Amino acid sequence: MIEHVGDDEIIQDEISNLHNHHGGKTAAIMIWLGILIDGIPESFVLGILSNGADNSSLLTFVIGVFLANFPEAMSSSGTMKACGVKTVTILAMWGTIFVGTGFGAALGALTFPPGSGEKRSSILIQVGIEGLCGGAMLTMIANTALPEAFEQGGNVVGLSCLMGFMSAIAVKSLSMG
Repeated sequence: MIEHVGDDEIIQDEISNLHNHHGGKTAAIMIWLGILIDGIPESFVLGILSNGADNSSLLTFVIGVFLANFPEAMSSSGTMKACGVKTVTILAMWGTIFVGTGFGAALGALTFPPGSGEKRSSILIQVGIEGLCGGAMLTMIANTALPEAFEQGGNVVGLSCLMGFMSAIAVKSLSMG
């Protein structure tokens, strides 16, 4: 009888691990989807900035995008791999983002040629696209990344998130000064 209870506990642990394993995979795919949704408008803005912005604004934007996306991409890829997603599938997923953002940047550069950034309508469209980028990223972080990070990392996650935002503000402030 005692062995039977032990077996039940082992089975329950395995079911729990399977459930957590599936949840991690879902979270990793949601992070990938968030980066995809955020990456297209971001790349559009990158194309716009490549035509009309000064080098410091372009560099600040590229550094900000890198700082925002690289840790999420690494975490998402690692989690997908740990959950059994094939390497080819992971590379194909990131490859679609790579190609999609390339097209987005080209479209942004073609839609807003040099000098078009002086028109009020162009500025409003660009600000709207940048707002869409920020909203998409914030939604993904709030719904997927922070709960998953808190579950795995505990209380240090809030401080890490704050430090990320402070880094972004510092990069932006340095480019303005």
